[in-house]
Amino acid sequence: MDIHTIKAGQRLQVLLMTDSRLHLHKGRLHILAAPQFLEGVAWQVDTVLSSGALFTAERDGWIELQAIETSELLIQQVAPVNWWQALQQLWHGKPASACHQGGPV
Repeated sequence: MDIHTIKAGQRLQVLLMTDSRLHLHKGRLHILAAPQFLEGVAWQVDTVLSSGALFTAERDGWIELQAIETSELLIQQVAPVNWWQALQQLWHGKPASACHQGGPV
């Protein structure tokens, strides 16, 4: 977990894994995700968070945070799954999420 204080007008770029979370303890943030493309059409997710809000990343990628007000933010990153461990876990009948706990294979 990382805690960041971003002053009004400042920007922060963060690489998030799918299901990582941002908890905004205080302030207001503008979140701008990297553009997405589908069949030649591009769009961009544009979100404003206020104090107490929770944002969950729907996909891996970079986001840019701009503080509308001085903000205190907690970033909870999801650990990436090692593909080989995940395959072994599935082979032994365990869910892939067990890889995050570092349990025996």
